[in-house]
Order: sequence, then structure tokens, then C-alpha cells
Amino acid sequence: MRISTRRPVVRRFRPVAAALLCLALLRAAAPADAGTNSGRYRFEGNVRMTLDLAVEDIRADEIRFEWPSTILGIKSGYKAGVKVTNGSTRQASVGIAVALYDADFKLVGAGTTATKVGTVSPGDTAEFTVNFDNVTARLGAATQFHIALETR
Repeated sequence: MRISTRRPVVRRFRPVAAALLCLALLRAAAPADAGTNSGRYRFEGNVRMTLDLAVEDIRADEIRFEWPSTILGIKSGYKAGVKVTNGSTRQASVGIAVALYDADFKLVGAGTTATKVGTVSPGDTAEFTVNFDNVTARLGAATQFHIALETR
């Protein structure tokens, strides 16, 4: 008589079944698939500009490029503030990307930001800061920009 040293099939597949169950639960608990929208606008530094950009009821209302931004009168870099309003009835995670172009539509800089901790609650407004780091030599030549809004 031969004695088998293999574990029963049920025990071998328990970890796999547990992992699949966890993935299914995470998927069910995750918010709806991401929605995105983008738009192209004329660039103006140091001016608050109104945007017409929304994903369902979540809107990017305004952008202000601080060109260059300063802290206590000292140049500290280039950044943009984006005001986002959640007009929906659900919590929303937000991602924003901004790309800057010159008159010949050549890319001169880009930056991204997103909700880091938590979400934007229904009815609330949040201000996001997009930093333009590392590639800054031609930012002064910017004449237009693309902005993308993604919600989850």
C-alpha cells in the first residue's frame, strides 16, 4: 500500500480561493470606474481663469498659474492652483494633469496632482496645487495649456 504525501486538493486551493474572494470584495467596494475629461485653453500667468471642465457633476472651476510662485518674496518655482467642486452625491477622488505648450504647440512643461488622503465630499470645494518641476527652462514661452480631470 502506498501512502500519499500530497496535501488534499481542497487545502491547496484555499489560499487561491481566499485571494480571489479578497479581489472580488475590493472590486465591489471600489468606486465606479474613472471618468475623464480634458480641455485646451489659452495660458495667462498670474490671472485666475474660469474653466469649463467637468466629469459628471465634479467640476474643475478655476485655475491660476503662479508664474513664478514666490515664498516671502523669493522665487520658489512654478505652480498652478486648481479649484474643484464636487456637485455629486458621492465621495470623489480627483486627479489632475496640466501640460503647457508654446505657440508652435511644443511641450514646455507638465505637472500632475491628486487627492492624497481622503476624498472630496459631496458639495465641497477643494484646491489642488500642480507643481511644474524639473523641466522649467521654457515655461516662460507657454501660450496654451491642456488640463485633464479624472474622477474615481
